[in-house]
Amino acid sequence: MLKIPEKYLKPLDYLFILRPTLFFPVWIITLAGYSTHFAAKDNVIWWNTAINWKIFFNFCILTLAAGATFIFNQLQDIESDKDNQKLFLISEEHIHPATAKKIGLILMIVSLIIFLAQSFLLFLVLALFLLVWGYLYNYPPFAWKDKAVMGIVTNLLGGMLLFLIGWIMAGDFSADVFIRMIPYILAWGAVALLTTIPDQAGDAKHDKNTFAVKYGSKVTIWLSTGWVILAFFIGMFNSDPIITHPTLLALPLFIITAFTLKPEWVIRTIRFPLLFIGLILCVQFPYFFVVILINYYLAKIYYVNRFNLDYPTFKVEE
Repeated sequence: MLKIPEKYLKPLDYLFILRPTLFFPVWIITLAGYSTHFAAKDNVIWWNTAINWKIFFNFCILTLAAGATFIFNQLQDIESDKDNQKLFLISEEHIHPATAKKIGLILMIVSLIIFLAQSFLLFLVLALFLLVWGYLYNYPPFAWKDKAVMGIVTNLLGGMLLFLIGWIMAGDFSADVFIRMIPYILAWGAVALLTTIPDQAGDAKHDKNTFAVKYGSKVTIWLSTGWVILAFFIGMFNSDPIITHPTLLALPLFIITAFTLKPEWVIRTIRFPLLFIGLILCVQFPYFFVVILINYYLAKIYYVNRFNLDYPTFKVEE
């Protein structure tokens, strides 16, 4: 791995408070919405090497907006992040919380203004996304991230709104989007359910009543498995190969996890399903693979050299 002196990496702290490793699911669900707009018209895209710079620009703006919501999440999770030994930048004050909050607010405002200049509908959906993921999810009196059912509902709503943004970027709004998005949101929600399991102990310590804390790992895993099975069959009904192939590939992971209940299989089942969908999208949009690769290795180099942390990674310790 490339070695870089820490002094050169510290300025990147201001980029990594946006949590670029979480850009992957944001990009994937939004690009899925973009792709599905064409598939709904029997025009499935394969190997499109043309670059639409307006779409690329809008994805960048959406990425910054999503990063702002991740900043606010870290600001509200400082103590539990310390216990769960993750997200060091704000919890250990490499960047002061007040500075992080200002950055988050600026990114939100700028992204909303840019989307409003293009389309009121895009602005409205982005505003709803920021309201749900930025405020309702994190701050009292709502703080839905700390509630079992509403935490998952918030993640589902976030996925729906990102999918809808992708669809609107591709063309006109149509009510058909709500039928087409169902399998994607089920798959998205299945992974969101599983992500509550690794942080179970730290969340319980801080009275965060997440889904895994309230209902336990077994119920969480079996529910997520059921959602993936349902996603596959609805995808088949919709004749949508972009979701049916990845869910079919991911299903063995969910089944093994459901029957073993082993933590290492939970981690695998969190990491790989979105990768499967991402790779299918790369066959549609080859340059997306380049974007994924750059983000992955930039994050890898940063975390290894800055915190001696092998992250992101697909390796799982037994």
